[in-house]
Amino acid sequence: MKYFVKWTCAGARSEVKSSHIEDEMSRQFEHIEKSGKMKEGGAILGKGGGGYFIFDIDRPSELLSLLGRVFWENFEVEIHPVVAYKEMGEYMKAEYKKAA
Repeated sequence: MKYFVKWTCAGARSEVKSSHIEDEMSRQFEHIEKSGKMKEGGAILGKGGGGYFIFDIDRPSELLSLLGRVFWENFEVEIHPVVAYKEMGEYMKAEYKKAA
């Protein structure tokens, strides 16, 4: 199933903490890319900074290791399951047939 994950910066930043977080994020991004689970990702432009991922995973619990502590502890994270319009259309057609 596909999940849209939005992350935004949370709280005040200090230079020491920021440098440490950047190193951790760099390692986590490498892990995410190597996993092959990210279908798309990038920056969200605007106030606050942050980014997004679209993951294609088998179990929601995979998000724990994909994002790692650096995201869970330092950012506000929103997660939404997503379905393609085509899949939704096929589902609705099947449901209409059942109801008829």
